[in-house]
Amino acid sequence: MVKLIITTHFSPSRNKRNIKLLLVVLLLCCWLIACSKPTSLFPTPVFTPLPSKTVAVKRTPTNTQPPTSTITTIPSATATQTHTPTASATLVPLEEFTTRLLREGVLPVSYFKDQCAYLQMRWSKDGSVPGTVVVPIMFHSIVQNGTRINDPKDISAEDFLTFVNYAKSLGFETITSGELLRFMTDNERIPARSMMIIVDDRRPGLIREWLMPVLEQNEWTVTSAYIADPDSLQWAWDLMDQLFSSGRMDVQSHGYTGQLYIVPETSEEQIKNEIWNSTPVLEEHFGTRPIAFMWPGGNFTPLSVQIAREGGYELGFSAYSRGPLMFNWVPLGEEERAVYDPLMVLPRAWSSAVNVNLDEAVKISEQATAYADENFQIEADWYRTYCGGEIGRTP
Repeated sequence: MVKLIITTHFSPSRNKRNIKLLLVVLLLCCWLIACSKPTSLFPTPVFTPLPSKTVAVKRTPTNTQPPTSTITTIPSATATQTHTPTASATLVPLEEFTTRLLREGVLPVSYFKDQCAYLQMRWSKDGSVPGTVVVPIMFHSIVQNGTRINDPKDISAEDFLTFVNYAKSLGFETITSGELLRFMTDNERIPARSMMIIVDDRRPGLIREWLMPVLEQNEWTVTSAYIADPDSLQWAWDLMDQLFSSGRMDVQSHGYTGQLYIVPETSEEQIKNEIWNSTPVLEEHFGTRPIAFMWPGGNFTPLSVQIAREGGYELGFSAYSRGPLMFNWVPLGEEERAVYDPLMVLPRAWSSAVNVNLDEAVKISEQATAYADENFQIEADWYRTYCGGEIGRTP
């Protein structure tokens, strides 16, 4: 290192000379420093240049391609009647009618998987009009006026006659089990406001004394959910024969003994005996095979429903009051939905609250009718798009 010590004296008389001398000295110092090898206390940083934007980056292709947006193309509304949807076609789901009139926990359940078949029958000119309702009603006993009622399943004679008059004023008509089945599966035409009068157990006396006069007067029918054991109550069988000959009584099964309240622990053998053994007895006695099974006590399980299906039954009735039935529309609670077979756990209104249930059915029918009118074009377009062809309004 070059060390330079300069001592300078300045006086006023020699300012200019001193300044020049100082400048020369400073220039000489700068030259000496520049020519010497620099020494630093810190290492000189090393910089790695970044690749420019024009540097090519080599990418290794993989078998997995990045996801792309999936666009579902809806076929044109100009599709012809010969259009057949392919298995890979993505169908836009149809909205289904629902209502707030159903009680909490009750949901409407549809049972048609083939939407094209459903829409074709829903709007068939020969079928029931949209909004057609059915109210199955469970009767057990009608007691004389003035008699105390201790069982909620029973009603007084006065209440029964009030029901009859009220149902007539609302325009309700009766249907049989066979008519209900054909309505639910094929939308066969039935009265827009229909009901089923179902009498549980062996109660031919109730049918003869209370119902037959009403049935004949109004040209109605009754469904007897009958206990089939042929070795008990011979007088009841004789009376049933008389009533059946009137043509106004539809006979279905309430079990062989009517006493087996099915629970998850009930054995398969017991269930088969109760359901299957009732069928040949009723068929032989009345000449028609029963198609509906009214669950004793309203109890059922998924296994018992399966066994009933295997035995040829196509309808089943619980003791739950959930709301009216419509084509491809069954209101069910959680217990029934767990069975996954709506037609085998159909709800029934109780006779003690039947007028309230009729009012509910009328309101739901009106809402469903309005919904069908508002959504007809949507359903017609859907049918044309995915099914091919046209559907028309029911006159």
